[in-house]
Amino acid sequence: MTQMPTIHLRQPIVAASIVDAAQGRIAECGLRIRDREPDPQPEIRSPQSDDSGPALQQQKDEVDQLLQTVGGIANGLRKLYEETLEGNRAEIARLAVEIAGRILRYKIGKGDYEIQAIVEEALKRAPTRQNVVVRLNPEDVPHCQQLQKENPQSPFAELELTADWNVGRGECLVETPKGIVQSFIEEHLEHISEALQKVE
Repeated sequence: MTQMPTIHLRQPIVAASIVDAAQGRIAECGLRIRDREPDPQPEIRSPQSDDSGPALQQQKDEVDQLLQTVGGIANGLRKLYEETLEGNRAEIARLAVEIAGRILRYKIGKGDYEIQAIVEEALKRAPTRQNVVVRLNPEDVPHCQQLQKENPQSPFAELELTADWNVGRGECLVETPKGIVQSFIEEHLEHISEALQKVE
């Protein structure tokens, strides 16, 4: 029995041609012979190729790292601000009071203040309104006397006004039988300083 030759192929047969020896031509046919292994499936790529996946992930990681860095810097600045504020609270209060004092003295030097409002504010803290004597700077007395004449029915008109060079302009000292109330600029600035230092 004649044995047929066997050919081992590494790749599957994709197409075959039949030779017609009698007519001297080659007839093409659509034969497709598959080996045991199927043809590899065509590779389907998305608009973003597989190569862009790792690159995109790397960009996202870099952005996340930058955001963490910015967040860390912001937290550091906030902490520095709080530490600076806490460590310099007294100095900040002192500077604020000094600025306020300069502004007040400038306005008083120009006569830009309401002495009646200053006196009435001091009277609110007085323990009594009977037998009240108000000591004022001699430069403020004429203005207050004028106000008393213009408003004879007001409680302000009943006050006894006394000139005192020990009292500065824009200040007053209220004397009553039950106590004394001072309204001095330096005293007000001291209260402001204490309040500022208590602010958290």
